Amino acid sequence: MYFSALKTAIQHLEEKRFYDVALMYLEQRGYQDLSIVDGAGDGGRDVVCSRGDLRIQLSVRKDWETKINDEALKTLEAGKRHLIFVTNRPIGPEAEQKFLDTQYKGKGHIDLTIADLRRVSTALSRPGVIRRSYEMLGMAVPLELHADPKDIAISTVLLFSQEARELRDEVIEANLRAQLLRRPDTSETELIQQVATAIPGENVDRAAKSALTRLRIAGRVQKAANGLRLSEGELLVMQAAETEFLAARKADVAALTEVTGLESEAAERLLDIALELLVRNRDLDGQGPLETSLSSLLAGHGLSRKRSAVYDALAATATARLRQYGVTVDQIFSTNSFDIYRALGRRTDLCMVLDASVAMPVLFGLAFVEAKSRYGLAATALKRACDAHGIKMVVPRVYLNEMAAHGQGALERLEIYNSLPVEARETLRASENAYISHYTHIAETLRQKGDKLDLKQFLGYFGISPGKSLNSIENRIESILDQQNIKIIADGAYHQDIRNRIQEKRLYHPKRLIDHDAIVVTMLKDMDQKGFVLATWDKVIIDLVEELARVYADTPARVIDFLSMATGEDFECEQSYELMTTLLHIDERAAAPLAQKIDQIRSVEQAYKLDAFIREAREHKGKTWSLSPQDLMLFIDMTEQGGDREESASSSRNLAESE
Repeated sequence: MYFSALKTAIQHLEEKRFYDVALMYLEQRGYQDLSIVDGAGDGGRDVVCSRGDLRIQLSVRKDWETKINDEALKTLEAGKRHLIFVTNRPIGPEAEQKFLDTQYKGKGHIDLTIADLRRVSTALSRPGVIRRSYEMLGMAVPLELHADPKDIAISTVLLFSQEARELRDEVIEANLRAQLLRRPDTSETELIQQVATAIPGENVDRAAKSALTRLRIAGRVQKAANGLRLSEGELLVMQAAETEFLAARKADVAALTEVTGLESEAAERLLDIALELLVRNRDLDGQGPLETSLSSLLAGHGLSRKRSAVYDALAATATARLRQYGVTVDQIFSTNSFDIYRALGRRTDLCMVLDASVAMPVLFGLAFVEAKSRYGLAATALKRACDAHGIKMVVPRVYLNEMAAHGQGALERLEIYNSLPVEARETLRASENAYISHYTHIAETLRQKGDKLDLKQFLGYFGISPGKSLNSIENRIESILDQQNIKIIADGAYHQDIRNRIQEKRLYHPKRLIDHDAIVVTMLKDMDQKGFVLATWDKVIIDLVEELARVYADTPARVIDFLSMATGEDFECEQSYELMTTLLHIDERAAAPLAQKIDQIRSVEQAYKLDAFIREAREHKGKTWSLSPQDLMLFIDMTEQGGDREESASSSRNLAESE
């Protein structure tokens, strides 16, 4: 659906609009610092990028054969060896091959990459870029994503399974250790920043801090006089792996020099590029910056005609063994917003709903973010994750009312608070009133920095002062939330049966609060065109929506972790995150379970059983719960007889439920 619609739209674009689409295609393929150079108005435009060893030409001309030959000559005259030709003309594989065999005048001199209508449309219909493609072309993004059961299952495993989380943690830990191997005595702040820069995704710094804590508790990383360093035992293990890798690399380079006749330095460059592709399971002769670099290197050394022999030699290198689990590592860090869409009922319109108890610390944290309190850091992490995935943060109006009422309650305690000794105020961090509790922490953080903030000023910032009506306070809070792009959404009536179920669990709660929660749960159930992520500590609400595929409800910390498992919706281009370093030092056993699980899902045919699996993956059994391999037995094709498989799967489910 997406491909055909985009293909038709791109084919009929006028010249200047196609150039914008072509730039997005090149950006999506990983080319950086792109800009169009003014040309002669001959139906084409030159594009320059960070790669100075190639030429890029955009064209809408019907006589594409003539245009390519003209541009190949200009490429040769410019002293370059690779031409990328992007067009909205449908060329097709047979026509392209015939042209290359019989008409191409740059054959043997200029490597040529043709991106025709089909290739451009295919690339721009991929999950990571389709939303931007639709918007650029003035098309509406479908509210419901098309995905088959296998896609949904794989996305669910990547986002929810314990294997995926453990592998992600292992990669981050390996990167921390690799950074310390190269740069011992690095400070904690610098180390976290280095890892956050090296690994793609949101809130990597948060995961890196947790990983570093685990390594320090295990004694694998220790504090030194000037920072952190590896323990003696860990250093020996890391050095041994490095030595083994370097020995294998030296042998690989020697083998390549024999096959290619290249000097060692060029052979090393050839090996580096090829390994980056091999560990991602990418074709060596495919499209993209890395593939182009490889092709240009071969052409520059006159090896284009020996390409097949060179590729065979590269694939046979000892260091290429990393590809067996490198693909899985790459898949973890290529998980993006569309995996979230698939896992949440295939809805592309997602909202992050904050209940009152979550919205208040988010409000305080973002409003006083300079205090860098733990509330501010958590609020920033949640906001950053939502922004990365294009998820709108919203607060239902009934919860806005609760936030304002909490503020009035704090105002009633102002005089008592001010009369307390300074030593006693610290205990109010545990106050049941959110404003007083969070103010106590924020004020202390600011005090340590030399700033002063009293409770009256804090409340006044949110419009809470004597004589102000509840409506006035609501308006002020709504304005502050709006400044942070957090919207208030309207609510409606509740379903009586939902209210009754909440009432049964909360016999002594105020009627107004029960009404509010019933209204929000009703909204989540009735608005079936949207997907929702609900951040709440309320187990009653979580239980009421847990069977809805398009709703993920959990505590704020787990919500942040869930969203941080995927990169943003525009992540599809190559990322330099030191994949080789990561693969060198991770435990293969951490990658194997996830790789096996994904491989099994790819071969599954019993799709009708996937719903049961997904519900299992979405259940919440507390912080210690994890998705077990037995949960997959219902739908993974195994070699046992059907009856035995059914009995085994049933037993596994009963065991999991009893635990």
